[in-house]
Amino acid sequence: MNSLKNIILFIITVFLFSSCETDFDTNAEWKDITVIYGLLDQKDSLQYLKINKAFLGEGNALIYAQEPDSSNYPYLLEVKIEEWDEVGNYLIKTIEFDTTTIYNKEPGIFYYPEQIIYKSKPYDYYEIKYVFNIHGDTVSREKFWLNDKSIYRLCIKNLVTGKEITAETQLVHDFDITKPGLINFIKFTNHPESQTEFEWDRPCDANDWNECKNQQLKNELAVIFNYGELEIDSWDTVQKSIILISSSVYPKPSDDELNYYYRDENFFYTCLNKIPYYDDPAKEAKIVGRYSGTVDIIVSVAGEEYTLYMQVYEPSTSIVQEKPQYTNIDNGIGIFSSRYKKSKSKRIHTETVADLQDIDDNVLKFVY
Repeated sequence: MNSLKNIILFIITVFLFSSCETDFDTNAEWKDITVIYGLLDQKDSLQYLKINKAFLGEGNALIYAQEPDSSNYPYLLEVKIEEWDEVGNYLIKTIEFDTTTIYNKEPGIFYYPEQIIYKSKPYDYYEIKYVFNIHGDTVSREKFWLNDKSIYRLCIKNLVTGKEITAETQLVHDFDITKPGLINFIKFTNHPESQTEFEWDRPCDANDWNECKNQQLKNELAVIFNYGELEIDSWDTVQKSIILISSSVYPKPSDDELNYYYRDENFFYTCLNKIPYYDDPAKEAKIVGRYSGTVDIIVSVAGEEYTLYMQVYEPSTSIVQEKPQYTNIDNGIGIFSSRYKKSKSKRIHTETVADLQDIDDNVLKFVY
């Protein structure tokens, strides 16, 4: 019996001593981990890269994040992007980067409003494309600073430690928004069966369709209605806008065009629900009239690596919240990819404005 008591006492003693041992280090030995975020866009005359280092320390990490020294290297890195031909056999040119400071970062977890980033401008534009209207007249021109047929390799060297970080991406190919077509207006009809089709080409190299059809690039369609409000006090027109469509579209392997069908009735419902009616009736009474502007059609396409990156880190809809890590950076973490945005603007048809007036002219106050 005494022996059993001694055994129980020994177990309790060991448990108490082990449970009182609270002095242990939760932090591993610090390691230099370079964190990179960079998206190339051939229509941007300036290219930007966010390059930081991971940080670790005792205490609250959110407090560390507010200190610039925690995530910034205390010295310059050697940063460049190399342009290679489409099969990667020969170097075409090198674009070198230097640091600059932005002063308008919004509040968040990391320090603000100033932040250090790497910036570069290609030495010259690669191509100019002209935009024509229905009559064949030149409406505008677009400059392309990078070649969407080339391969772009990111090369970073830490001159203090000798560490080298690399990544590679291709650009999203140029494409056209084909519907609505060349006409200068867009018409929404207030009828249950009426719909408007938005259509754009699949971003693809015409010479390599087999590879292109297997790419599931994320396409984002945004359609925005712009209008103006005329105030009686100042007689100034204040520009406003509402979002009509915000949707993701993924192509099927056989698709050479992507489509989105929009019920025209939704335009009028959205105007009634989203055009701001001020809580203060006196303020709304000062709005003399609203003037229809343009409808902006914007298609944004993410590169292959960026599409995968967003799919991995999008909010989880299941009870499993743990995310796998995705990066295409060698000897670092983050993302180096591309994105491309195409847009066109159409004026609202006068018959659509008349339908808005018929719905409730006293509330919407659309003049034309």
